[in-house]
Amino acid sequence: MKRTVIVMFLILLSLSLCFAGGGKEDQLAKTPSYKEKVVIGTQSKTSTTNPTLQTTVAHRIVFTLTHNSLVGYDEKSQEIIPELATEWEASSDLKIWKFTLRDDVYFHNGEKFTADDILFTSKYGQSVKNATVKSFWDSIESVNVIDDTHVELVLKVPNIDLLHLISKKYLAILNRKAILGDALNGPSIGTGPYVNKEFYSGDYTLLERFDKYWGELPVTKYLHFRYLPEGSSRLAALENGEIDVCQAPNFTELDIIEANPDLVLNTYQTTALTFLALNTEDPILSDENFRLAIAHAINIQDVIDGAVGGFASIANGMWGYFQYGFFDDWKSVGQAPYTTNIEKAKQYLAKSSHPKGAKLTFTAASPWTVNSLQIIKDQLKAIGIEVAIEQVDAAGLSRKASTGDYQSLIFSFTFTSAGSDAARIFTPGNTTNYARYNNARVNELFDLAARETDDASRKAKYKEIQTIVHAECPYIPLYYSNSGVAHSTGVEGAVFNTSGKHDYTYIKVLE
Repeated sequence: MKRTVIVMFLILLSLSLCFAGGGKEDQLAKTPSYKEKVVIGTQSKTSTTNPTLQTTVAHRIVFTLTHNSLVGYDEKSQEIIPELATEWEASSDLKIWKFTLRDDVYFHNGEKFTADDILFTSKYGQSVKNATVKSFWDSIESVNVIDDTHVELVLKVPNIDLLHLISKKYLAILNRKAILGDALNGPSIGTGPYVNKEFYSGDYTLLERFDKYWGELPVTKYLHFRYLPEGSSRLAALENGEIDVCQAPNFTELDIIEANPDLVLNTYQTTALTFLALNTEDPILSDENFRLAIAHAINIQDVIDGAVGGFASIANGMWGYFQYGFFDDWKSVGQAPYTTNIEKAKQYLAKSSHPKGAKLTFTAASPWTVNSLQIIKDQLKAIGIEVAIEQVDAAGLSRKASTGDYQSLIFSFTFTSAGSDAARIFTPGNTTNYARYNNARVNELFDLAARETDDASRKAKYKEIQTIVHAECPYIPLYYSNSGVAHSTGVEGAVFNTSGKHDYTYIKVLE
């Protein structure tokens, strides 16, 4: 009897172990397995691994992964967040900004990050080709290294928006040793969660996880950004599994994506403003009345419907709708919006130096902006303005913009959240002042607003800037394009932002 009980106990123990083991196996089987490499199809090519030379949203996406600035900006919460700096404070006159730095950060070359790298970055920034980067560092009186984890920036002119400005990745912190050792490739060395592993300009960028990253480590080991300029090609690659994410699919193919149960579509209104820049230094377009005639002859909704399939929203001013100080209540200040009114357009034209119209050349780079110009060309015939369309590549458009060799450009521009960011298109000395605009009062107001700490007074100054610009019409705002991102159903962790600067730091894809 005793022997039988022992045998039965052993059998039950064996069975319990088997069932326990089976449960554990079942549990392990349910643990998600993720791809080692995620492939993202992009509509724009990257041409550099140097953050100070970035020119497009495609670059900003990559540099968010490879580099850090002193602070960051969270588009969802619209708040400044810590990056390489953990704390900061400004003097009462907004001229001295003190930062406390992390002491656990390493560059991709193994060098430890210290305050000296900020000093070096400032000197390097004063020598680069990017005018925005150079002008920022030129505006700093001095960078004072207190010790390895404390630094202060002394500004020549107070700027309440300093934190917003330094959050941009073209002002990312670079490593002294990396650049002095290799001037060409050294700027690619950052402190971000991913390292530049392979880069072929105009083809692809391959990033590898940096396991000494100071923040939470991503799950995905490799991020592969593959340049596929045609929207149909990107979608086909997504459908057959060549890529995991398709950025900016064609608006004509959105219904195909929505009908596919294996795909997910995210759509949003972007912060990219498409506009006409009228060269105010041109003999014809220097006339304010002539510019206003153009503004009132254009039917923007027809442009949206015909050129971008209705996948956009009309813009009511040359100031980001999401931007600090935005104003567009024109009637409240005795002005009128740029609505279509042919009779009013003819009245402005009659008061101009070319009352019978003129011949103009409008310049564009992308196919969809050329389509917009085709519609605008037909609309302007109604008031006697003949338009020739000149199409160039992106490099050619940038070259023309920097030299002033054009009459009018159609361009897209993404503002930051800072009100002072609009100075880039309204004040002289900026390569993004595509209208070659120069108004002494506007220049003065930007300087005054930058040092203004009272919220109401600052907004009043920005409102005055916008009313002056609207009255003089150096730019004609057209539309904010809508966009989207399509991906497989297994994609998790990506953050899709309305600026188009999506954050793929923690993207992962189920096997």
